[in-house]
Amino acid sequence: MYKRQELVSAFEGLIGTTARTADYVTDQSNSATQDSILSATANSVASVNATAASIGNSYALDAAANVVADLAQINQGYGTSSVATVYNAVSEVTETAASIGNTGSFNADGALLDLAIDQNNLGGQTSNLVTIQNMVAEATSTAASIGNSLAVEMPGGSKLTATQSNSGTMIADLTGMIASTVDYTATAASIGNSYALTSLDSGIAGNVSSSLNQWNGAGQIAKVTANIAASTNAAATAAAIGNSVSINVE
Repeated sequence: MYKRQELVSAFEGLIGTTARTADYVTDQSNSATQDSILSATANSVASVNATAASIGNSYALDAAANVVADLAQINQGYGTSSVATVYNAVSEVTETAASIGNTGSFNADGALLDLAIDQNNLGGQTSNLVTIQNMVAEATSTAASIGNSLAVEMPGGSKLTATQSNSGTMIADLTGMIASTVDYTATAASIGNSYALTSLDSGIAGNVSSSLNQWNGAGQIAKVTANIAASTNAAATAAAIGNSVSINVE
């Protein structure tokens, strides 16, 4: 009877472990061109959200159980995103032109992740945004071009090994003509490789094990041209970055 109980307990333990572990192996390859074009006019509208996005490869995983994942992305295609807008008497505006070669997103609150990720972008990415605004209360305009983007949020005890390689030129160009606006924020960002990691519950479970290699062999160009008149607050940023790493331990 005792041995039988041991076997039952061992079997239940095995089932409990394997039932909560998933294995994923994913390969993504793109060699074609992506173009997104958006034109919008708004007058006397409460809220406007306008987005044009061109992405070579995109992967997102939201885990509730323990996961082992192997992801390989290669993009050879060129991406172009164009936004042209005219706004008058609008309360809130959010507009984005984004071109990304490879993007990966992983999220787990209580489950452990064991990740191996390889991102390789060879295609140039271009984002263009032109906006004319009058009497807008609050507006945010963003043009972003990224070769490889990786965002991970996982608990302590998880493991990640990643490589990001970019050889595509990134161009972000934003032009704004702004009048009688309360708050306006303009951002043009060109990034070869971007990595953001958030380690959750580190005080209880320990830190995440993270190993990352980034390689950028191409240029980044970011440009903002802003004509702002009779406005209360305005901020403009042009940022060109080869490799970016952000780690937040909670």
